[in-house]
Amino acid sequence: KAGMRAMARILGAELLPRRIRVNMVSPGPTDTEIFKRDATPEQIAAMRDMLSSKVPIGRMGSAAEIAAAVLFLCSEAASFVNGVDLFVDGGCVELG
Repeated sequence: KAGMRAMARILGAELLPRRIRVNMVSPGPTDTEIFKRDATPEQIAAMRDMLSSKVPIGRMGSAAEIAAAVLFLCSEAASFVNGVDLFVDGGCVELG
């Protein structure tokens, strides 16, 4: 993770003369279809409860919330944002 953050900062600085901004998004636990793959409904519910309990907001994120963060970074509203790692994780410090 730290290597990816460093790469975003370095590439952000190196590509700025070409008017290319480099940022990254670090999503937290996100409720997607792949999360549900190869699991029983009971396993899915248990995993969702466990992950939600570790997120200060108290729930998993949605794909739409992650996409909204990416869209922000691509928008004119983020024109002064470069070389950042945007955490879209409900306030997680660390899962583990």
